[in-house]
Amino acid sequence: MPLPTPTRRRLLATTALAPLAALLAGCGADPAPPTPTAAPTATPEELLTRASERLAATPSVGFSLDIEGDTFVDPARTIRLLSATGNLLRPDRVWTEFQAEVLGRAITLQLITIGEQTWLTNILTGEWGAAPAEFAYRPDVLFDTQNGIGPVMGRVDNVERLEDAEIGDRAAAHLRAAVEESVIGPLTYYTLKGSPVVVDLWVDQETDDLLRAKLSEPPTADKPNPAVWTLDLSDHGEQVTIEPPPES
Repeated sequence: MPLPTPTRRRLLATTALAPLAALLAGCGADPAPPTPTAAPTATPEELLTRASERLAATPSVGFSLDIEGDTFVDPARTIRLLSATGNLLRPDRVWTEFQAEVLGRAITLQLITIGEQTWLTNILTGEWGAAPAEFAYRPDVLFDTQNGIGPVMGRVDNVERLEDAEIGDRAAAHLRAAVEESVIGPLTYYTLKGSPVVVDLWVDQETDDLLRAKLSEPPTADKPNPAVWTLDLSDHGEQVTIEPPPES
C-alpha cells in the first residue's frame, strides 16, 4: 500500500542525509546517492597568505584610518593623531590628510612622502615645508614591503576565523590574532605599545583584497585609554598620481 504523502516526504528527506546512509541501507532502504565533495575551505593561515600576496601586488590603494584612544606622533606628546585619509602609490609615494589635536586644538594637516622625502603643511600657515625629523607619523610604513601590514599578515600565528561580515558591499572573512609588540611595532611606527596587540582583519572572499584592519592596543596602568586603529582600504589598483607639493 502506498505510503501517505507526508510520510513519503519524510522518508525521502531522511535518505538524503549522507551520515545516515549506511544505517538506512542496513535496514533495507536504498542507499542515498553519493554527495558531491565540496571544495576545501581555506584555512585562516591560507587566507592571510593570499591577502598578503594580493596586497603586495596591488600598485595603489586608498586608505582611511580612524583612531580611538591616545596616539601621539611627536616625542613631546603634544600632537595626538585622530584620523587620516589618503592614497598609496607604489613603490614609495603617499599622500595623506590627517586630523590631529595639538594642545586641545583640532587641526588638519597634509603630508606627502616620496621616497626619503616628506613634506608637511604648517600648523599655522598651511604652507608646505619639509617635515621635521622628530615627526613620527609616516603612513607609508603601513605598506612597507618588510614591516607593513602585508608582511605582518604573513607573521601572524594562532589566527582564528570569526563570523564572516560585510564591509561596504563586499563579503569578507573576519580573522583575529594576538600579536606581540615586536611584530606590530614597525607597522605603527612604534606608536602602539604593549603585548599582545589584538589584530582583526577582514579579507574580501572573492578577490583576497584586505578591506579592513583593526589594531587594538592592550590597556596598561600608565595608559588607561589604549589606542585602537581601524584602517579601511579601498580603490585597490585604481590610477593615482602623487607629486611633490608646489614650490617644494
